[in-house]
Amino acid sequence: MPTGDLRPRPGKGVQQFSFVDALVAGLYEGAFSAADVAAAGDLGVGCGDALDGELVLVDGRMVLCRANGTVQDVAADERLPFAEVVVFEPTFSHEVAGLGEKQFEDLIESLVPSNNLFYALRVEASFDRMTVREAVRQQAPYRGLAEAVKDQRETTVGETSGTMVGFKGPDVFQGLSVADFHLHYLDNAGTFGGHVLDFDLVSGVVSMEAYSTFVLKLPEVESYLAAELDDISADADIRAAEGS
Repeated sequence: MPTGDLRPRPGKGVQQFSFVDALVAGLYEGAFSAADVAAAGDLGVGCGDALDGELVLVDGRMVLCRANGTVQDVAADERLPFAEVVVFEPTFSHEVAGLGEKQFEDLIESLVPSNNLFYALRVEASFDRMTVREAVRQQAPYRGLAEAVKDQRETTVGETSGTMVGFKGPDVFQGLSVADFHLHYLDNAGTFGGHVLDFDLVSGVVSMEAYSTFVLKLPEVESYLAAELDDISADADIRAAEGS
């Protein structure tokens, strides 16, 4: 049975560094220090400079899962083009078992009180199968995200145990954030992970927290300041890149 509730609490919110439409437009230059991102939260997702890997932040440990198969801790002075983080203090938990990705998403949809709030998720579980992708480092001049992800490395493993972290966002925020689910995975050994594409969950626990506050920090690097971003129609590109 679920325990707790999913009412947003005063003073709590999602902090995001840059926005998804900027990635869609190919703005992959690291505009934010990893230290600044880590200071804003202890759970989250993002990507590396030049789209070099998928960022996982869990329990304050920040790693990049790269397309060469490595998982590396992120140094404080590394630069990141995008991250979405929270100070995670879950108010709700629910045991889960025997779920594929779609079944998992349907379950979460049935548990949340509104689809118009943000929710952070942490799922500690064992899996029969986990499929992730890792973005490949891009070279300037950067291609848009829809083209860049065609180079992505996709990996499927069998039995694995670890933690999925990420967010469920409101549809109306598509382009600023990611609508619906955006999850990254890191195994317990800290040697395998990435952006979640599909899975078969055996058993585990999902913890969640709801937020009615969303804080956006815009980049200040020249590539962003000079970009033409007034004609982006990105929903299809975002859904393709996210695997949804």
